[in-house]
Amino acid sequence: MALTVIQRHFVRQSQSIHVQRRTLFRFIDFRRLAIGQFISQAADSATTVLIAKFVLFDSTTGPTTTRLVQTVLTASIPLFLAGPLSGAIADKFSRRTILWCGQILRSLLVIGLFVCSQTDSYNTMFLVFAACMCLTRVLYTTRIATIRHLVRQHELVAADSALLTISNIAGGFGGILGVVALRYFDQGGLLFVVIGHLCAAGLFSRIATVVGGGRDHVPSTWKAALSNLWSTKTRYAIASTSAHRLLYGIAFSAIVLHLDSAGPESYAMLLGASGAGSFIGNLSAEWTNEHLPRRSIAVLAYLGSACAIVTCVSRPSVVVIVPAMVIIAFLYQNLRICSDATVIKNATRGAGGRVFAAYDLLSNILFLSGLLIGLLIQPLIGIYVVLGALTAIFALGSIIFGTMNRKEVDTAMSINTPDALLPAT
Repeated sequence: MALTVIQRHFVRQSQSIHVQRRTLFRFIDFRRLAIGQFISQAADSATTVLIAKFVLFDSTTGPTTTRLVQTVLTASIPLFLAGPLSGAIADKFSRRTILWCGQILRSLLVIGLFVCSQTDSYNTMFLVFAACMCLTRVLYTTRIATIRHLVRQHELVAADSALLTISNIAGGFGGILGVVALRYFDQGGLLFVVIGHLCAAGLFSRIATVVGGGRDHVPSTWKAALSNLWSTKTRYAIASTSAHRLLYGIAFSAIVLHLDSAGPESYAMLLGASGAGSFIGNLSAEWTNEHLPRRSIAVLAYLGSACAIVTCVSRPSVVVIVPAMVIIAFLYQNLRICSDATVIKNATRGAGGRVFAAYDLLSNILFLSGLLIGLLIQPLIGIYVVLGALTAIFALGSIIFGTMNRKEVDTAMSINTPDALLPAT
């Protein structure tokens, strides 16, 4: 009896269709979206490097707590200003128009950054950079909302993992270009960034597929969007992903404070561990989705994270913590990509932007909250208690999401087809 229950809930009952990521690039419009995203995000990363000394941190000195709080506040600007609006914008206006017009607007903002850098208008530069980050948030939500129009439903996980992998590569590549440009052209390197955004705009403008938004889809009410967020599968995806994100934020900041005495290298190693785990998770997500149902992925993410954290309790040193953080980031990324696909696939027709924006906003808010919680409680109760509590909570999470209702047939989400309009009759 118990074996039957396990097989029914935790083992995939049907054979999944195998999807190779390179197959997706045979679709010309998906290829245009992917290449445009790479150019755009590489330009964003280069911009951050070129102006970081003005708008982010005037120096790298100071307590670790202060630097982490600065990081949280910087990340909060686009999240709270543009996050709630990005979904509504992606549904209200043509997404294709948002993508290519947004890139042109971003190129104009970068020109504004260049002018500010030449006139030493630091306060104005900060405001322009904040506008750039807010626009980036809108474009990110819009890109995600277009995916289900460019690929088939069983290819959503592969598409999301491919685009996230491209995002990782673009960030590193753009950072290198930014360093080189800063060395040889100083702030003049921003003019090359402008060219990059204009090239991305050209690629987005050539997307021929109807990708929804504005008059290109059937309008949906806010009530329908909110109802969709509470539907069974979407609720499960949002809860499991966001809760893990919160716990990961607590673990990250608490461990950073614990390793602070080892010097700034420990912070860099933790960032590298997180990035490495996420990158590997991007590559493995499609295989994971093909062989395991969503419930099993959630349970393994929490149970695996509990096992990784408990190894740090006995010996919270760099050699133990860094591999543990790689494992946790890897497990989270597999869970996150599968949850992304679930939310996108089951979004109410005409409200895809708002549904995904709400999910993404909650996940990021909880992560930033986790960072702050870790900063507050670690000095009070110590790293051993924090890690022990996280181990117990992760283990409890595996039980909660192993038993939480996630029925396979959900009538509340029967409208899950792409939201493009049918030909007029």
